Amino acid sequence: MRSRQNVIWRIVHTSAKMRVLLYFVLFVLLIAILTVTFHGLYPEFEGRSVDWAQSLLFVIETLTTTGSLITYHSDAMILFATVTMLSGVIMLFMVIPLILTPYLVAVLRSGPARRTPHPLYHHTVIVGNGELSRALVESLSLSEKEILIVEEDEKAARDLAQRHLRRAFVIWGEYDDPQTWEQAWIQNADFVILCENERTTASIILGIRGITRARIISIVDKISFDRYLRYAGAEFVLSPKQVTGRILARHAVLNPSGDTASLIPGLDRLTINGEEFPEKNLRLIHIPVMPESKVVGMNLGGVDLPGKYGVAVPFLWKAGRFIPQPDPSETIDATTSLFLFGRADAVRRAVHEELEVDKAQIGHAVIAGFGDVGSSAYAEMIASGIACVVVDAKKYNVNEVLGNAESEEILNEARIGEARFCIVALNDDNVNIFTTLMARNLNPGIRILARANDPAAVEKLYRAGADYVALLPRIGGQTVGRIVLAGTITILIDLPDGEIVALKQVQHSRGLSVGTVAAKSGVRVLGLECPDRVMVLPPATEHLTDGDAVIVTGTTEQLKKFIRLF
Repeated sequence: MRSRQNVIWRIVHTSAKMRVLLYFVLFVLLIAILTVTFHGLYPEFEGRSVDWAQSLLFVIETLTTTGSLITYHSDAMILFATVTMLSGVIMLFMVIPLILTPYLVAVLRSGPARRTPHPLYHHTVIVGNGELSRALVESLSLSEKEILIVEEDEKAARDLAQRHLRRAFVIWGEYDDPQTWEQAWIQNADFVILCENERTTASIILGIRGITRARIISIVDKISFDRYLRYAGAEFVLSPKQVTGRILARHAVLNPSGDTASLIPGLDRLTINGEEFPEKNLRLIHIPVMPESKVVGMNLGGVDLPGKYGVAVPFLWKAGRFIPQPDPSETIDATTSLFLFGRADAVRRAVHEELEVDKAQIGHAVIAGFGDVGSSAYAEMIASGIACVVVDAKKYNVNEVLGNAESEEILNEARIGEARFCIVALNDDNVNIFTTLMARNLNPGIRILARANDPAAVEKLYRAGADYVALLPRIGGQTVGRIVLAGTITILIDLPDGEIVALKQVQHSRGLSVGTVAAKSGVRVLGLECPDRVMVLPPATEHLTDGDAVIVTGTTEQLKKFIRLF
């Protein structure tokens, strides 16, 4: 019921048309009440019957003060007619010119709300506007907890309210006004996520840290501001650019090492060299296939990773196309990247015996752009033993070709024709698209991994020849979502087809089997981690027990149903 009331509140406070409609409905309701009252009173006090049409006509004529042809003589009917006529006079000569007209002007501007319809508890407050806030709302929609967005620009807040009509509250107010945070119920929040620039973020943190116990997460453009914002009071300071760079590199690195962002839940499951985690733990690793690998030209069934190592291939990339449930007849080639799922030790053995090649054969990588994304990718690649040539207009103390990545001459100087990988990490989507086109034409066999800032650029980059595109705002939203949702479910990875791979500890198993869980929620169960056993692709008859960790994949709605089961 509360959820339905919330949706109604958002519609009324966001849509100008809906608010005008509401007042029209109230006016019609007044006419209906007066009509029913007249229809009942007239025969009783005047001794004559009257039909519904005549009753409605009397009310409308009296409200509009035009007079009625229906006669009446009793005191009760005279009083009723007087009240009806006064209602019409007040409406016509007072409400419309003095109240309704200016109010309708304000309503038609559809200003965003200043407060929520009721107090919020254990909610998440998002501060700021843009693609990142949209990605955050999408990532946090797995949780049943309420989301509130605070924006100090009225127009931006109005746009946000329209966009997130059914998923989040939106209020607007000045960030330096204490009343704004009171109306955001900041004292009751579990998380505050700041998506503004570093100066504004620092000011907000210093203003709210004394009135809330919420965990404060700051999303910054430059990770170099980390220590200042932590000193101000942020518990987490995250850079989507840094994470995006690592993710781009992971699509080129053959044997991923431990992740430096160890405090972010779920990331340990995406590596196979973390010494602090037991070897029996299940991992999901993304592995690119090198042209020299012995599996090139074979199909998945012929490689038989499940039979040899107990490792499943639940998804794969091929020639820039994501395949969610690959058929065993799928042929592996140099454009293929495999997702391997299994025990850490089994995955490591499969990579070593089936996919690894001599590092001397891997060749070098060209990194176009050495900002936060490019430098993060560079560090990851160098740590994994892959030589890199940086292309940037600024001089850095690395192996670099100084110049514009859109120049064919500069790319050739970076030996793009001999390179195995090209990471396109510039800050301009149009430049990234053109650089991708050039790299693909200069080296048709190269693996291109590109960054995008705007969702509209993703499809263009794929068409230009990219093998994988990382959308920076979405990665930022997913990274923060891992932290906020950790108490509910652990997000491992968001897949390109809209599905999510997640892990949940079973608290109340209720004797459910794997098949029942899949049937009731729609998720696909990939694995079980139990106190006494670890299973990859468990049979439908396998029953869950309290304490089991279940790894599944599914859509947001399917995962919501899955969470409710336990």
